[in-house]
Amino acid sequence: MFDISESNIIEQGEAGELFGSEDQSKVRITRNQTEPNLIVDGVDIIEIFHESSNRFRVEYWGYMSGRLWLTRDGVSELKQSFLNDQEEIPGWTLSTELTELPDWFPVPESLPSPVICNECGSEVSVTEVVTPWSEDTKNRYCPDCWSSVREDL
Repeated sequence: MFDISESNIIEQGEAGELFGSEDQSKVRITRNQTEPNLIVDGVDIIEIFHESSNRFRVEYWGYMSGRLWLTRDGVSELKQSFLNDQEEIPGWTLSTELTELPDWFPVPESLPSPVICNECGSEVSVTEVVTPWSEDTKNRYCPDCWSSVREDL
């Protein structure tokens, strides 16, 4: 699951009633949903919690939900699968600020740069850009321009 080697998955389980506690250090990875007219099945959010030196709990939810317990190498594979996307507008983004990343989580090699809105020319974060009707994300709008363009449709 999630392109993690079986040897790095300690255990799998179903989602429980309670997810991680607020005082526990965690990392959050979220699906970067830029297409406003598209509903995606699968997982939308992944949270990783440190339990011990080589045991990490991963809770995921969206259309699918559940839990995994991974080794430290499994966490590295998870990061590789989701955050090393070299696309200009990546499919997944790190929701935890870099300054708040716990020392047990491997820092991503590079972070996505802002993109340019096709309508007004302003820079917009890849987590805020709207890419309607565009499989290759050529239509790019900042939230303000998307509101105006959408009203004209």
